[in-house]
Amino acid sequence: MEIYHGLENISYNNIVIALGNFDGVHLGHRELIRRAVEMAEKVKGMPAVLTFDPHPLKVLQPDCSPPMLLTKEDKTKILGELGIKLLVISPFSEEISKLSPREFVQNVLVDKFHAKAVVIGYNYNFGYKGAGDTEEMVRLGNEYGMEVLVVPPVKLNGTEVSSTLIRQLMLKGNVAAAARFLGYFPFIISRVVSGDKRGTQIGFPTANINLPDDILVPANGVYAVKVYVNGKPYNGVANIGIKPTFNLNQPKNLEVHIMDFRDDLYNVKIKVEFIERIRGEREFPSVQELIKQITDDIREAQMILHPRN
Repeated sequence: MEIYHGLENISYNNIVIALGNFDGVHLGHRELIRRAVEMAEKVKGMPAVLTFDPHPLKVLQPDCSPPMLLTKEDKTKILGELGIKLLVISPFSEEISKLSPREFVQNVLVDKFHAKAVVIGYNYNFGYKGAGDTEEMVRLGNEYGMEVLVVPPVKLNGTEVSSTLIRQLMLKGNVAAAARFLGYFPFIISRVVSGDKRGTQIGFPTANINLPDDILVPANGVYAVKVYVNGKPYNGVANIGIKPTFNLNQPKNLEVHIMDFRDDLYNVKIKVEFIERIRGEREFPSVQELIKQITDDIREAQMILHPRN
């Protein structure tokens, strides 16, 4: 997959371009990408994605900007796996935000991409203050000789798939439901950093994970997780929170106890998939009570994860 960080020097023709932010690359996004790849095959063109970074709301309404579901690196990897051959990540600036719908189509889709076709979601808006909608894109597409495909909403058991819904589920800790709408288990890929060794001291060594900036982390609590170390999966239990029993007044932290694993992971990049929430985070009256609860948590995690071995 070719990747451009900006709109300059794009020298392709016959491009079928999907437009959107694609945060989470959930089931709705995947259908849109599938249709773009399918259309590109029909016209012997190149399936492409144009997305903006940062999220437009970070520029236009910073206080309303949501945390992202995926890092740029993880989103890029998934888009490539889905068949996209050209990814353009354009900086979103005030100048771009002030383009009219016609200027966006003319200056970007026509002049920069020479787009053969455009694929958008049913609720796509573009141009200054979101003045352009799908009907306007279809009209402008006809005028400039671009086919425009509008993809209807994707629903799961009658519920529309959306990044907003997935964020709400994640903030409630309902990662199992979020996974159904995403098409994969929510995950974090990051490096193991040095911790306070509390887990080792009480008999449950943990890997402390450096949380990526601006990425949505599930609600505080204990989760059954799959941990991938150098691509190899292990069962684990993860805690997200502040460890109130030890009253450390520390920022939000992710630590994982990996079952049947003893190697040193310091500075190793690992992937943690959140399979199911076991319980919320709470303070225990003693370390002994905490140890008993962790033992129960591990047992429950094993029951949850065993069918997936």
